[in-house]
Amino acid sequence: MTTSYRPATYGEIQPHRAVTRPQLAVDPGNRFTKWVDCQTVRSIPSYVKELSDWEEGGADGQSYEIEFSGRRYLVGRLAQLMGGLPAVEGGKADLAHLLILPALASDSPQRIERLVIPTPDSRNLATIAKLKELETTIEFSVNGHDCLTTIRSVVAVDECRGAYDLALGRQMWRYPQNPNGILDIGGGTAIARLFAPGGALLRDADIVLPGTSHLAQRLAAAILPKVGNTADAGMLMDAIASGNLCYGSTDIDFSREFAAVRDAWTADIRAKLKANWAKYLPSLGELVVIGGSASLLQPMCEASKGRFKVAPRPQFFNLYGLNKEQN
Repeated sequence: MTTSYRPATYGEIQPHRAVTRPQLAVDPGNRFTKWVDCQTVRSIPSYVKELSDWEEGGADGQSYEIEFSGRRYLVGRLAQLMGGLPAVEGGKADLAHLLILPALASDSPQRIERLVIPTPDSRNLATIAKLKELETTIEFSVNGHDCLTTIRSVVAVDECRGAYDLALGRQMWRYPQNPNGILDIGGGTAIARLFAPGGALLRDADIVLPGTSHLAQRLAAAILPKVGNTADAGMLMDAIASGNLCYGSTDIDFSREFAAVRDAWTADIRAKLKANWAKYLPSLGELVVIGGSASLLQPMCEASKGRFKVAPRPQFFNLYGLNKEQN
């Protein structure tokens, strides 16, 4: 099979054979790629490794072997274990066309009316142009299964928008007449945004903050004497996420160093929020914290006496909002 993009004439997949999906939301993040498959949330590490002819592939619950455009790739956990490129380094926009392929897999030809993808800034024309390249027919295989998908329209949505809309739909905002905010703690960066009553994004309040990769870099420097070389940032972030606070499969415990580094990282975030939102703070309603590392800011939320709060299932909260699902 020749695996490739090819220019699409929408409707070229025969209607009697194709399954039409009105909408699919996929979040190819710096740390994890997430989507909803038949009401089940899928999440895989955002790593891609191109396989040489002599290398074996494989698949498991968090890994997919992809054939696309005449090349073989691993996407997910096995790609991470085999030294693949993380999205936080390779650029999630540049890797999006590969990261989303597991979400596009289908037992029969399909047409997707709207592919919704969050992006840091929907006004970035270069990023939008890359995403719009997905508006085509894609031939590929996933774990040996041939797939054919036509995407009618790619819709880029500003990060945090889905979370704000979901919080609004759930009536989580106690002060809807005031500006309210979302703080998304991502792997590469954290983004803080304020929304006016009615949902307009207050662009002048956008703040880009250091994400958990920056926290991991600080931590790697702190534990250098223990490890003997620069610790792998991905392994550190995995340990932080699991709460294990040991480096990889070793018995090197970094809980003491982590506490100090986390507190300094949190203090930086608080200081930047205070400085950049000075004119909005007197009228600020609430701040909802989302993202896989949202729990790291729980002490900050507790200190706010309820004005800041971690969303339920924070890693998937924005995705649920993009899917318009009240999960």
